[in-house]
Amino acid sequence: MKKRKKVFSWLSIIGVLLLITVISWMVVETGIEISSRADFCGVCHAMEPMVKSYHDSTHGGNNPRGVMAACTDCHVSHENVFTHFIGKAQSGTHDAWVTMTRDESTLDWQELRDRREEYVYDSGCLTCHRNLEAATADKSFHDNYFNEVTETKCVTCHKAVGHSNLNKYLLETKYKYHFDE
Repeated sequence: MKKRKKVFSWLSIIGVLLLITVISWMVVETGIEISSRADFCGVCHAMEPMVKSYHDSTHGGNNPRGVMAACTDCHVSHENVFTHFIGKAQSGTHDAWVTMTRDESTLDWQELRDRREEYVYDSGCLTCHRNLEAATADKSFHDNYFNEVTETKCVTCHKAVGHSNLNKYLLETKYKYHFDE
């Protein structure tokens, strides 16, 4: 009888630990998924033009199938799980800090766009576009990229990818701040 109680106790402990693990995993996974979406990133007023232009773009679901890329699909490295989560945490912390401590109207988005190679990751592009090398084998510029002949990044050539009409939305925002003062 004592042995049975002991086995039942251990099974109960294992079951509770397993349940806690599963619930914790679900909470973390949900948090990661929610914080990767444009509606989450768009909570900050400074990101308003980016979210609007994202929804205008193919990557924002403006395509025949309605497929959407999450913000973190492009703006966080996909080299490995560790760099992905560290990058996500750093990026989120940085953006929250800037939103809380800086005047949004002073952000120079055009200058930041010129540095897009720093915060749009080819590993994200290639995660979704897995067959790009084979599909574009006849294109010398892609051939140079895949053979590492050039240090060009995807967004060096594809400047507006993910954010169609961004200049229009940035201009609207600039005048909004100007007239709101």
